[in-house]
Amino acid sequence: MSSADTNAVRFSVSNDVCEHANGLDQWLDNRYHQLEKKSKFHGMLSDIQLDKRVRVTKEIINTPLVEQIGYVPSDKIMLINIQGDSDILINGRYVNSGSFHVSSGKPIHAISKSMICAYIVTLDRDFFLEHITEGAKIKSLKGVFETFITPSHGSVLDFQKTVLQNFVDSPPGEVCQASTKRLMGSIQEIALSEADGVLRVLPPSTRAYIVDRSCELLFDNFSNEEFGVLEMCNYLKVSRRTLQYSFESVMGMSPSNYVRTVRLNVARKLMLLSPHDKIQGAALDAGFSHLGRFSKYYQDFFGELPSQTVGRVANRVPH
Repeated sequence: MSSADTNAVRFSVSNDVCEHANGLDQWLDNRYHQLEKKSKFHGMLSDIQLDKRVRVTKEIINTPLVEQIGYVPSDKIMLINIQGDSDILINGRYVNSGSFHVSSGKPIHAISKSMICAYIVTLDRDFFLEHITEGAKIKSLKGVFETFITPSHGSVLDFQKTVLQNFVDSPPGEVCQASTKRLMGSIQEIALSEADGVLRVLPPSTRAYIVDRSCELLFDNFSNEEFGVLEMCNYLKVSRRTLQYSFESVMGMSPSNYVRTVRLNVARKLMLLSPHDKIQGAALDAGFSHLGRFSKYYQDFFGELPSQTVGRVANRVPH
């Protein structure tokens, strides 16, 4: 990863999904998983802290199939608008470039099948509520919440333009205050869009819901290496065939392949974080009890042996 600072702007480029995920530190326990075999990852982040209460991020991800799992802190409100060639799955709902996902204290599970450009604004919860008028229904949402807003096309374009201008201007000092004011004006306009009846919780499709809950169950039971497809079916009270059809329809892969792929991603992350530790330990922690089988799966998916990954990273990391 390469990075540079210009005033308050941070810019980074990464060809590694784990490094890219670490750059999004406004999330709690943020993780990215590559879900397509031998796919190349390319991610870019532009990030600016306008003041202590407002942070703006532009994220670009170019990879065929990627999953994100993370949490929005309960003292923050996060507003996300994602541009992509296809709809994005967020918490079991399909959203497009005209929609905003707004949440606080909420786990986020997102799946993208194409290149995306995401505009993310993270605000202190109290600051957000102070600057949203009483006429906005979103002001009444308490505790952990999520909602989806579809404002006018003009409001979407204005929001994107306002976000991007921050990276052009790199605003210091009093200019930063003006930038915050312009941004909050744009967010206010989006929040007031529900006056037209478009603030809503999008209904999930049945298959998308099944996939989303299955992924969440795996995440919650990851330390149990016995947890797999049968356990998902039992938890969700669906047949194995229904689970299979749901994953193939939404993810383009079988549920068993998904479970193995996520475990491989986790093992790789562990090896990247601690390249001087034994490979067997990372394999066991990721749910692989047979080292030889793990190495075969790993090479088939990432195009290199675990020892090659560790060797490459260990040469850059001091003991």
